[in-house]
Amino acid sequence: MHWAHLMSFLILMATGLMIHSPGSEFATMQTVQQTHFIAMYVFILTTVVRIYWAFFGAGSANVGSIKSIRDYKHFALSRFDWATMGQWVKYYLFLRKTRPYTPKYNPLQKLTYGYLFPLGTVFMALTGFALFMPTASAMTWWANIFGGQNGVRLAHYWCMWVLIAFFLVHLYLVVAEDIKELPNMMVRFVPEGDRVVGDYPASEVPGADKKHA
Repeated sequence: MHWAHLMSFLILMATGLMIHSPGSEFATMQTVQQTHFIAMYVFILTTVVRIYWAFFGAGSANVGSIKSIRDYKHFALSRFDWATMGQWVKYYLFLRKTRPYTPKYNPLQKLTYGYLFPLGTVFMALTGFALFMPTASAMTWWANIFGGQNGVRLAHYWCMWVLIAFFLVHLYLVVAEDIKELPNMMVRFVPEGDRVVGDYPASEVPGADKKHA
């Protein structure tokens, strides 16, 4: 799912830029557009499946515990998240040396992947369908919000750059701050050994299951 989501995103980005600035020597515009919309359907499908799994899948456990809970609960922003969000901002800006404690996802991850990125995906889908000839007439109400097709095209284009910025920040944080998780995300390989979570070893995480930490 991660690979399909990633590859469809990269294809959407590349073909979207080619559609925005025609003149590529690699393929005809018809082929580029068809590839763009196939990738769009893959991207939407993987997003829908991911959201479905968040509510109805087996779920996963917090760090230091073996009790699984539904995934959507991991993305719910709590008072604790809002109270510690400033500390996470300082950490990512290198103004704090130690990683703040979080049970699983930190508040910035929750805000980005649980709310902003899905909303951006919905926005891109709606503007994309408003530009897609077979569905454009049914999406006239949406195009009118932006003042017509040109406005929709510009909104779609600039939102693409916002999602690309999210992707680049995500990639940077994975490589620079959590490189050990990359094999797990990409090939499902989890190395053995104790893990250190934030300011606490796994065996000392507050609320952790001591027997299995």
